[in-house]
Amino acid sequence: MKFLRSIWAGISALKNATGNLLFLFLAILVLVALLSSNRVQVQPRSALVVDLSGNVVEQHARMDPLGSLLTPNQRPTETVLRDVTDAIRSAEQDDRITAMALDLTHLQSVSPSHLAEIGATITQFKSTGKRVYAFGTSYNQAQYYLAAHADRVLLDSGSFQALGGVLLTGYGTFPMYFGPALEKLHVRMNVFVAGKYKDAVEPFLEEAMSDASKESNLTWLNDLWSRYVGTISTLRGLADQELSQYIANYADLLAEAGNDPATLALDQGLVDALVSESEWHAEMRQWTAAEGQGFRQIRFMDYLRAIRPSISVADPTADKVAVITASGTILDGQQPPGTIGAESISQLIQRARWDNQVKALIVRINSPGGSVSGSETIRNELEATRNAGKPVVISMSSYAASGGYWIASSANRIFAHESTITGSIGTFMVFPSVERSLAELGVHTDGVGTTPLSGALNPLVELSPMMKQILTGAVNRTYDRFLSLVANGRDMTLAEADHVAQGRVWSGTAALELGLVDAIGDLEDAIASAADLANTTEYEVIYLEPELSSRDKILQQLLSTLAVSLDPDSVSNSMLVLSRLVPTELRETLRMATRPGLYAQCLYCTMRP
Repeated sequence: MKFLRSIWAGISALKNATGNLLFLFLAILVLVALLSSNRVQVQPRSALVVDLSGNVVEQHARMDPLGSLLTPNQRPTETVLRDVTDAIRSAEQDDRITAMALDLTHLQSVSPSHLAEIGATITQFKSTGKRVYAFGTSYNQAQYYLAAHADRVLLDSGSFQALGGVLLTGYGTFPMYFGPALEKLHVRMNVFVAGKYKDAVEPFLEEAMSDASKESNLTWLNDLWSRYVGTISTLRGLADQELSQYIANYADLLAEAGNDPATLALDQGLVDALVSESEWHAEMRQWTAAEGQGFRQIRFMDYLRAIRPSISVADPTADKVAVITASGTILDGQQPPGTIGAESISQLIQRARWDNQVKALIVRINSPGGSVSGSETIRNELEATRNAGKPVVISMSSYAASGGYWIASSANRIFAHESTITGSIGTFMVFPSVERSLAELGVHTDGVGTTPLSGALNPLVELSPMMKQILTGAVNRTYDRFLSLVANGRDMTLAEADHVAQGRVWSGTAALELGLVDAIGDLEDAIASAADLANTTEYEVIYLEPELSSRDKILQQLLSTLAVSLDPDSVSNSMLVLSRLVPTELRETLRMATRPGLYAQCLYCTMRP
């Protein structure tokens, strides 16, 4: 026995020694990287290169720093919106920055509201007299929206791509439907829903979008698309009809242009010139210092590292306006960034409420909804904060629908973008039973219980009429609760709330007209409004994030610093591509269906451009 204890003690010592050695090894690597790398400096007469990569998001999803370290050649798949806007706003006032170059080659997906925010900062940058150039081999719809804000939109004359030029396709939402497949598998989907337009359950039952869903979705899609067309037409000096005709007759126009999409874009006034890369560099050198054959430039993330303090120290005596980011699907419990954990967000709200220096709270919501219980937990914390005398202001980002609106319903004020997708006030429950599937295999379930409800939620048996009645009542009660929150928060009658609810989705502009939001504005507008409600004019803005342990902070900083110092190039990642074949919202909805629960989620809000 003594011998075994000695062996165990030796194993524990070896484990601890291995961990310490690994930590020391990483620290040495970081130290070497820091000593061997040059400090980022902003030189006079430089161009700020806004090279967006991947998807533009409110906050990074949970990242594994060690995984990033072991795969250093992978280009980032997410760009945080605040990083982009902060860099552009700072460069606007920085005399060392004399121009901006938009590199949109690796930009994949951006919501309409995020496009509008970035576009507004580019326009403000231009108002100082500094030039903005966009140069690319081609432009897709999201890329072109930002490029159109430039003084000069250029296409690489040497590029040759199947879908080059400027390809605009319009907005749409195209979910996958599994009704016939589930029927063939003999899987019974027990669905309970409140709201005529609450269509998140349709993929489990149908093979195509219902007429009611088409009506609802086309309304907000047309609203967002008309805003896109209007913005592009204004920026490029085109009539709205010209852009619509360009898209509608694209194939014929392309044939007339000799099947050359770049020439077509030039002929239609969508770009200003077809130039080589060296010609573009020569044009940029008119506004910046020369760097060899190119021009002096600094990437926007490098620029942020140069201007942001490495350690942010808040003034302990100053008033604070706190901002909490709630981005992703709403789930119960503790959840990592990229999803909204009810417990995770609640702890941040409590920090703001208990901090005497925090005078007001803003919650930046970017969510299609999720768990009703999680949404209510967060809303209760916001209501408690408001009752404690601290104003609560909601800033809606790309979408704040269903559970996202549930959270917002009790705030003092709600701001949305014109292109925010919101509403979807309704609830649903999905619970599968597979007794027919098993029967096809010759497997049956039978037994006895002490009450009529024994085994009532067993997915191996058919849902009983009594349980169906219970679950129907639960969904209807939840919908009534949702309506009461909307009515109380928005000063409506229950009938008025029901009229704008029923699961229907609205754009931010429509939501303002219907009284679901108070004003059109961005995060900066929400911050100013919160400070005004708190009667404070001198304040600091702080962003509350989940706290890490000291060890985790050190390890994260070490690994992140080393990953940055490697300055990787882009390579393909086949597993990442495969993972995108199944939409995130579908994976999350399927996860919800694994056990009965009440959900308020908008499946179609995350549209595909």
